[in-house]
Amino acid sequence: MSLLNLHLKVWRQNSPNAKGSFQEIEAKGIPDHASFLEMLDIVNDRLILEGKDPVAFDHDCREGICGMCSMVINGMPHGPEKATTTCQ
Repeated sequence: MSLLNLHLKVWRQNSPNAKGSFQEIEAKGIPDHASFLEMLDIVNDRLILEGKDPVAFDHDCREGICGMCSMVINGMPHGPEKATTTCQ
């Protein structure tokens, strides 16, 4: 198993009317077989342990069925692979 070190730029906004901004988060030691949502779970566990707010995101089935996990990754909806949900 290989581990990935990722640099995330996450949009943070306290409410729909609040001014938001990007926050940079280092995601180090992520297993290369983890889906994007699994990586966010790992990042959130670490943020919570540090007393920080977790990254909020929509998800439901995590099986590539519902399509609820829509995210923009590297400027592309769902990421660069066609017909693939974020959880995959």
